[in-house]
Amino acid sequence: MWYSQLYRRHLLDMHIEDWSDDFLSEFSPEVYVENLKKAEINYAMIYLQSHVGLCYYPTKVGVMHKQIEKQPDMIKRVVDLCHRNGIRVCGYYSLIYNTREHDRHPLWRMKKEDGFSAREGKEGGKGLAFVNVNGSRYGHCCPNNMEYRQFVYNQIDEILDYFECDALFFDMPYWPHTCYCDACQKAYGGEIPKEINRELVEFKAKSMGEFVQSITGYVKKRQPDMPVEHNFANAVAGDTSSACIEEVLAACDYVGGDLYGNLYNHSFACKFFKNATLNPPFEQMFSRCKPKLRVHTLTKTKDEMKTALSSTMAHHGATLVIDAIDPVGTMDRRVYEQVGEIFRFQKKYEPFFTGEMVEEIGLYYGLRSRNYVEKENARVCCVNASKTLVRAHIPFGVTGVFHELSQYKIIVAPVLSELEDKDNERLIEYVRNGGVLYLSGGHNTALLKELTGHVYMSEYEERCVYVAPKAGYEEIFGEFNGKYPLPVMETKAAIVACGEAKVLATLTFPYTRHREDKYAAIHSDPPGIASDVPAVTVNDYGKGKVIWSAVPLEAIEFEEYRKVFVNLLHIAGRPDYFFCSDAPKNVEITAFTDKEKITVNLMVLDEEAITTPAAPFSVKVKEEVSSIRLLPDGEEIPFSIEKGYTVFQTRAVDIFDMYELKRKEK
Repeated sequence: MWYSQLYRRHLLDMHIEDWSDDFLSEFSPEVYVENLKKAEINYAMIYLQSHVGLCYYPTKVGVMHKQIEKQPDMIKRVVDLCHRNGIRVCGYYSLIYNTREHDRHPLWRMKKEDGFSAREGKEGGKGLAFVNVNGSRYGHCCPNNMEYRQFVYNQIDEILDYFECDALFFDMPYWPHTCYCDACQKAYGGEIPKEINRELVEFKAKSMGEFVQSITGYVKKRQPDMPVEHNFANAVAGDTSSACIEEVLAACDYVGGDLYGNLYNHSFACKFFKNATLNPPFEQMFSRCKPKLRVHTLTKTKDEMKTALSSTMAHHGATLVIDAIDPVGTMDRRVYEQVGEIFRFQKKYEPFFTGEMVEEIGLYYGLRSRNYVEKENARVCCVNASKTLVRAHIPFGVTGVFHELSQYKIIVAPVLSELEDKDNERLIEYVRNGGVLYLSGGHNTALLKELTGHVYMSEYEERCVYVAPKAGYEEIFGEFNGKYPLPVMETKAAIVACGEAKVLATLTFPYTRHREDKYAAIHSDPPGIASDVPAVTVNDYGKGKVIWSAVPLEAIEFEEYRKVFVNLLHIAGRPDYFFCSDAPKNVEITAFTDKEKITVNLMVLDEEAITTPAAPFSVKVKEEVSSIRLLPDGEEIPFSIEKGYTVFQTRAVDIFDMYELKRKEK
């Protein structure tokens, strides 16, 4: 694909109103494109419309921004100037979030339980936002309303007729809340429930999937070769009921999104997007504003930008930097000088973005299991498990219904709900053929019973429980034992009737329930009631092995729990991982392989404004190689061969380094 080698991308956020004549009055297409050139951008996402709902082109069906009315070809000139300067253009269009059309078309509005939209205010408040202080700035249009859907098609026609775009990006393809409008009630075929349940989740997923797939289909009918991307960020940032899941993924030629979590969230998202995308590279967006676009004049430092960029580089993704335009239409040139500096750093490494990523543990990310079972959240569990594996320097990737399973030595599948049962057979087949599977929780009852023999009974309602190792298994649980068991707070344990699996630990309960009048200790709920209820089990299934935990130990961030989690993964024996290292815990290592070489990426995950370099450390790679070079300049690096491993010493890592290990000719 033409976009496969375009890694330096940009979006200028232009959700700007037009009630003031000052807004966008100083906008210059020439300055815009000069800034892109200064920043080394080769792929620009350009606003053609926004959350406000105002169009940046002559429209017959929508509302044109007043400044654009004065200069109708303003944004067309940006697009044309980009092309003249060798910059590809992706047109931006906001779905669902369209405040102007929400205000103009009451029947298009998403409605909450009280019959009012979010913009109309809370609990039946009257008036739109800025009239009613309870209202939202954002107006949401319902994808199940066929008139609104036709309106979007009509605007796509206008855009494709007016602009020469290379691709289109559609933002906000998710439900900000459950909609109770007439169109949704009709599509649902009855009264929409107030509480989330399986039927409602599937209805929202089907509706959103049909909507975004129809958008992609409409574009392809007009221009079959035009790439289409829908913002997939909510698959990481949102919950199950937002319905930004596989059905949205199916509408994307490639995936990406804007995320605002910490660097470990960023790393997890890169692995997820990399394996979810139909065509590489995936696109990881970050805002130049710190910490979010909400803070308009605070810009990330060069080190903060370079760290975010490096994490994406280490997964061979494309970085899209989001800037925010000043309401009057100006841009801060200093931002583009800084972005240019970090992209010139990346540019030297781009020729080496080749090969397949080494992934030996797979984190099975259940997109339908996010916030579905209260606090037992598959996203939180997967992100924290990801952090543990990064800190342990274990090669891993993110998998799921969207990706092949057979390549992994171990799969970690946290707190899967019954909504994931469509993929049960693949997980069962994986274990039957010799895979090792770690499961936590008990809500996918069919999978649990088949693989472990356990019958799910209930949840322990209290949010304090203890995991007590049985005799002979204390070593797995570190310093914890039957008298001083491992505490698990703020999560509910799955209570099961045990099958024939071997029990490694049981649940111990506090002396009293937390809300009882009597208590053992006034500040806490110490362990007091031992039980035979299984907490951790292991058993053979086919040629493989299943490890099960009643509580999601992988979600807890203390180092003691990280060690227990990794120990559990290695019950069947620690695999001979492709690489290992004594690097500091905040250094992430990734590796890519092809026929001729192995590329090892090192990046320091430091949240500080100025990064502290990591001291030199050793890396072992499970292959004998003929040479090692420090990229991009090619400095030769000494190494040794020890028991089939190539061992080399790094230099101090200042945010990012890449080493190339040349394979021996066979």
